[in-house]
Amino acid sequence: MTSNEKSGWPQDHGGNIFTGAGQSSILADFSASINPLGHPEGLLDALRERWQEILHYPDREVKELRSVLSKEYNLPVDQILCGNGSAELFELAFKVVAPRRLILSPPDFGLYRDRCPEGVEVVEVPRVEGEGFTLDLAGLVSEAREGDMVLFSNPSNPSGATAKRDELVKLSNDLRAKGCFLAVDEAFIDYSPNEAVLDLAVEVPGIMVFRSLTKFYGIPGLRLGFLAASQELVKGMVKLQVPWSVSTVAQICGVKCFEDESWGPRSREYLERARAKFRSALEAVPGFKVLPSGANFLLVKLSPPAPGATVIYDRLRSAGTLVRHCGSFGLGDEYLRFAVRTVGENADLVRNINKLMGAL
Repeated sequence: MTSNEKSGWPQDHGGNIFTGAGQSSILADFSASINPLGHPEGLLDALRERWQEILHYPDREVKELRSVLSKEYNLPVDQILCGNGSAELFELAFKVVAPRRLILSPPDFGLYRDRCPEGVEVVEVPRVEGEGFTLDLAGLVSEAREGDMVLFSNPSNPSGATAKRDELVKLSNDLRAKGCFLAVDEAFIDYSPNEAVLDLAVEVPGIMVFRSLTKFYGIPGLRLGFLAASQELVKGMVKLQVPWSVSTVAQICGVKCFEDESWGPRSREYLERARAKFRSALEAVPGFKVLPSGANFLLVKLSPPAPGATVIYDRLRSAGTLVRHCGSFGLGDEYLRFAVRTVGENADLVRNINKLMGAL
């Protein structure tokens, strides 16, 4: 049984462009929220220059990339841990922190619950749907007990709702006073950098922050991310980490991604323009309500005359366009998420949606 069949919905994650027998080829992927500009230039050249390094085992300590991350984010090297994507880092964090309970804020990234160890109780403090799925900060503090871990994404995946930095600083202080641990997944924070709390992970006890390099730098096929935490926690996770989990290819590309200092500003400037145009076009579709987003995707709530999410998903899928059905997030058949692609791709998608709506 596939993971999709287990969830009962068409998808449990975006980006599955690999088709089975008899299925249409995917021509446009709006289900995975990857930088519309792709990846920084020079990655292939960097691999060619250093290709002989694959004759050797990867650097287990990921020294070069950690040094680059240390300079980029002003973090101590010994408080950075690189990993083979978020799934590995979540599992290591759960093992080392060993929370009594895990407090989640659905709708949110499904891997948090999937990777939670058996025997750890999962408690939910739902986001506020009427406010665009913002965090219920007061609810989190009220529910938290000594020994708990609170974990959520910011910006939110799938809504894009983004908590302010000062709100998270206060939350961290309030949770620490109750003996609780805070973990923040900043996989999409590169598009809202002013709200980042990465620095707190090395300055304040009781907080850990996860970062993805695959989305903003357009390299999801390499599986690469990192976290920042106390030196003690990082040491504990290093002991449990599978040896050589970060490949040589991933390390080389990770280092190269940070050479172009203009990449971040250019990516954010393009995304803001493309997202604004895309939002306006989607909002003009009958039955589409677009939620606020600080990320490179837009969550849409569907209501009549728009059909349900499954109908739209299936029709677009059969035409070669993949979007993100949000049933696996617990949002039923009412929501779809659209990655912000290039201006031209976004316009093509909206035209296809309007054509689909006219044919129903």
